[in-house]
Amino acid sequence: MPTATINVAAVTAPDQWALGAGTDKVQAVNTPNDEDSSYISSSAIGQIEQYSLLAAPAIPPGSTITDLRTVIRAKKTAGTCRIRALGVLGGVTSWGHITGIITAVYVDYLDSLARPGGGAWTPADLAGLEVGIDQWTNAAARCTTFYLQVDYTPPPSTGDFLLLF
Repeated sequence: MPTATINVAAVTAPDQWALGAGTDKVQAVNTPNDEDSSYISSSAIGQIEQYSLLAAPAIPPGSTITDLRTVIRAKKTAGTCRIRALGVLGGVTSWGHITGIITAVYVDYLDSLARPGGGAWTPADLAGLEVGIDQWTNAAARCTTFYLQVDYTPPPSTGDFLLLF
C-alpha cells in the first residue's frame, strides 16, 4: 500500500506557539527532521499552532484513503507534558488522541486522525485540510517535525491489456 508524506505550507490561525529556532515556523516543522536546529515551542495549556498543507503528492483520483495520521516529533523541556493533533476541514474540527507523557528526548508521536464531520477521507479532502498541534498540559514542549502520512489504495487499473493464447 503506498504512503504519501505531506508537509505543512503556511501558518494559519490559531498561531500560538513560538518559533524557538530556525528561519520560520513552517521551515521549523517540515521534514527533514533536524532536532533542535529548528523547532516551535509552547509553554501554556491550550496553545494551538495550525497549518495549511502543501499540495498532496500524486495520489491518483479514485484512490481510497485507508489511514491519515499526523506525525509529531516532540519533546518536553519542563514539567509533565502531553500534546495532541487536530484536523480542521470545512470549519469542523477533529481532535486526535492525547499523547502519553512526552519524554525529554525527541520521539515521533503518530496518531490516526478521523475526518472532521465523519465519513471516509477522500483525496479531495486534502486540499482543504488544516492540521494543528494542541498543548494539552501546562508544561513546556518543543516540536521539531510535524507532517501527515496518508496510506491509500490506488484505483483498480482500467487500462488496456493484451491476452496471448
